[in-house]
Amino acid sequence: MSEAAKKSRQDTALIVKSLNSLMGIVSGLVSDGELNEKEILFLKTWCDEHRLIAGEYPANIIFRRVHEVLLDGVISTDEREFLLRELTILSGSHFAETGSAQSELIDGLFDDDPSVIFDSNEFVFTGKFMFGTREACEAATLKRGATVKKDITQKTNYLVIGSRASPEWIAENFGRKIQKAADMANSGDFEIAIVREVDWTLSLS
Repeated sequence: MSEAAKKSRQDTALIVKSLNSLMGIVSGLVSDGELNEKEILFLKTWCDEHRLIAGEYPANIIFRRVHEVLLDGVISTDEREFLLRELTILSGSHFAETGSAQSELIDGLFDDDPSVIFDSNEFVFTGKFMFGTREACEAATLKRGATVKKDITQKTNYLVIGSRASPEWIAENFGRKIQKAADMANSGDFEIAIVREVDWTLSLS
């Protein structure tokens, strides 16, 4: 392996490690349903020290939201609540309150080993995504050698559920794409995994 290839692999590993660390921090900060000024300033310091991932999703959104809240040097109650909502959605907590697809309702359906491999695999997307539009998610997936379909087939390898699914949406669609994927996965006859948006995005790096 060339030195350039080694360096690239090391950089990728560092980015993934940093993103995982960030999401762990965010999950911890919002776990009690509150966000105080000290916690926001801690998050800002962490972001300042990890600029390497400033352009990576979901760090780019977190960095931007923290910057917006601190822009005028005063953290209002509305700003704290806004940041708490955004971070809670990104961390996948409290589905009933935020609409995150990581609800207790379907949490058991997600793959236990959410390693996402793009090359030669088939993806289906459902819900609304923090990453961007459905088209943007599909384009990022196609770019990495995968195929994308609108509906689940016997060849589907991954169903990716967006983080911004609303409670109404999840209730309406649970018996459709998600239920079909769950039934296929439980049968053992198909190589299909149901994954969270955050696991899909971490695999883009």
